[in-house]
Amino acid sequence: MIGVDVFGKPLDFKENKDSTVRVEMHRLRKRLAVFYEKEGAGHKLRIVVSPGKYATDFIVLPPDNGLATPKPVSPATRLGTHRVRLTLVTAALALTCFAVTAVAWRTSLGRTGPSHGSTAALLLNDEVHILAGYTGSTWVDASGRRWQGDRYYQGGMMLPGVKAPVPPPPDRRLFQTMRSGRRAGDLTDDGGTFAYDIPMKPGAYELFLYFADPLRESSQLPDRQDGQNLRHFTVRVNGEPLLNRLDVVADSATAAVDVRAFKDIRTAADGRVHLQFVPDPNQPFLNALELVPSPPGHANPIRITAGQSAYTDPQGRRWGPDDYFVGGGVIANPVPAAAGLPEFYRVERFGNFAYAIPVPPGAYGLTLHFTETFFSPSADVCHGPGCRIFDVNCNGASLLHDFDVFAAAGGPFRPVTRTFHGLRPNGQGKLLVSFSPSVNYGEVRAIEVLDETP
Repeated sequence: MIGVDVFGKPLDFKENKDSTVRVEMHRLRKRLAVFYEKEGAGHKLRIVVSPGKYATDFIVLPPDNGLATPKPVSPATRLGTHRVRLTLVTAALALTCFAVTAVAWRTSLGRTGPSHGSTAALLLNDEVHILAGYTGSTWVDASGRRWQGDRYYQGGMMLPGVKAPVPPPPDRRLFQTMRSGRRAGDLTDDGGTFAYDIPMKPGAYELFLYFADPLRESSQLPDRQDGQNLRHFTVRVNGEPLLNRLDVVADSATAAVDVRAFKDIRTAADGRVHLQFVPDPNQPFLNALELVPSPPGHANPIRITAGQSAYTDPQGRRWGPDDYFVGGGVIANPVPAAAGLPEFYRVERFGNFAYAIPVPPGAYGLTLHFTETFFSPSADVCHGPGCRIFDVNCNGASLLHDFDVFAAAGGPFRPVTRTFHGLRPNGQGKLLVSFSPSVNYGEVRAIEVLDETP
């Protein structure tokens, strides 16, 4: 960890490509050897950096080591010797102390105030967005959320995450680092508990937990298995169970990643939200977490478009970029200026695809936004009614059957919406909205989910 904690290298830096640590430690090792071969030859207490290691050791040579009595030196030489000795000792001690301090600082990064008792000294957060296992600078995603490096944790260790999940999630960066119970050759080995103690202002919060299990890519997987039933762990909030024996691979189903949402999360008596990730019996892990303010007892509205950037509609409502999708593609077809189609509808997600939208327990309203811009009068292969027909289901229940956007809207470039009420999440905490085509491809322009829980 010297490369990360002392020289400021990223968590995944490779020594065969970046030799900073090796070169600097070699220089220190060489200077120490020269010093003890010459003017420091008579010293029994020595500083040693063993080859292949990056830690300093202090050793005492035995009395019968066979060292010759050092020759007398002139006052000028003695002064120079003392200066060299002081420089080397200071450099070695400074490096050691700096490394220890840096590791301690990394471990406690972001934790302020006392660990127990009064909250007066705490720096309380309005909201947090944390990338577990990440030590770099703040990163801003397409929605404008500011993701910070790992902080407020106790226990566990930082590890690389899944670099390129398949199928690709909306944002891979959320899953490229992780905090894990411990490093192990077998990812299903028992591992230790780790925790987050996050100081927050009083109020209600919505909690999002992000997971992508490396087991999906592991060479340890038996034939014909995808990693289900190989890792289980429990998540608690303020001492109460939140997820019991979570199996991330099973929970994410056909998606490569898993996001879970919980509402009405509040601080404990000490002004912190306490999250524990406990082996049950296998090592737990986490890729990212969020705590965002929400109305008491309710989840925040979810509004997403098929586009790649956030959008604010004329009513002042903010729509985020495409998120929670599983499969499909996106396309923006030409739209005549005379059609007057709002920018909101210019991009579509199409194909045989789904949205796995994480929501807390409760009842929800779902509004789907459509328009037909591909099978328009100018299309070469087909245009008009009957060119695109598909079904829409939510958690296995039919919402739309043989839906034809062109026919429903009464023509091309005309927005049309369909709204459904009383939908509840499945056992994995998702509204799994699937678009299954029977003629050409399914499509959607935007999705809105509102908490209708009384």
